[in-house]
Amino acid sequence: MSSLALVHPTNLAAVELRESLERRRDLWQELLLFSTSDDEVGTLTDVRGAATMVRGIDKTSLEGVDVAFLSSSMEYNRPVLARLPAATAAVIMSLDTQPGDGHPIVAGVNLHEANRNQPMISAHPATVMLANLLYPLLDFEPQGLAATVIQPVSSFEKAGLDEALDQARGILTFNPDLPRQVFDHQIVFNMVPAATTATPLEAQLRVVLGSDLAASIHLVQAGIFHSYSASIHLTLGKDPGLEELRTAIAAHTVNELAEQPTILGPIDAAARDTVLVGTIEPVDDSEGSYRIWAVMDNLTCGGALNAIQILEAISQQAAQ
Repeated sequence: MSSLALVHPTNLAAVELRESLERRRDLWQELLLFSTSDDEVGTLTDVRGAATMVRGIDKTSLEGVDVAFLSSSMEYNRPVLARLPAATAAVIMSLDTQPGDGHPIVAGVNLHEANRNQPMISAHPATVMLANLLYPLLDFEPQGLAATVIQPVSSFEKAGLDEALDQARGILTFNPDLPRQVFDHQIVFNMVPAATTATPLEAQLRVVLGSDLAASIHLVQAGIFHSYSASIHLTLGKDPGLEELRTAIAAHTVNELAEQPTILGPIDAAARDTVLVGTIEPVDDSEGSYRIWAVMDNLTCGGALNAIQILEAISQQAAQ
């Protein structure tokens, strides 16, 4: 693919994607930056070491673009998709997609389903983490999944990070007037149920796995900066035993067994390109029932790297 576009290029996920693309210059010749937001339009950044301005987007802006990456919220991306040229493939990186917005893709799981003729969703970080854990276990016939997924404040972009940091400063200086523009409560040093439902993620996970798995996901918002964490209760129709289960999980290229599983936390996943797997233990007296703890960086493994592998897949399709 010679010409790429990045729509809404200044949020955290988009910045990580741009940095990753700089390391994969073999995949592109031109990267154009667009936005529908007045706050972004006119922003100066750099592409391949040259100063580049974020431009406003209109109905002809994406003409001649091979692949467009759409970051930010679907509120802003759906109008862009509606006028996307037929020859331009779309890779959506929004966290708030719904089942009708496109086909979700997790590299290493259903990358073969990437198709430039339909909008592709680089799946939600929670889906990326859970799909990579479950995919190598499909032969053991997963029957049910109950997962508590803990999301960081970086899910709310720089505004979420800044507010968490300001709240931390306020608490440490005994200032009771904490900022609450992003979170309507104290989030730093705290953990509460997430404001958004996990139902779309459950549907997304089933599509990615090609399974009717009974999945129940509970999203929890934590006052940590980066990386998703998951506490999983998994029920298998065929019980392989603990050691074979560990071997199967570790054999999947995206997964990595932690060297110190009992002290694994989200900080350990920062800037990693793998799903780090901690404790794996059987549930007492329950055949085929296991608990698993895992962490993953939402911006690298759960974001930019997944999107780039989608780009690689459709680039190969175009070359055939």
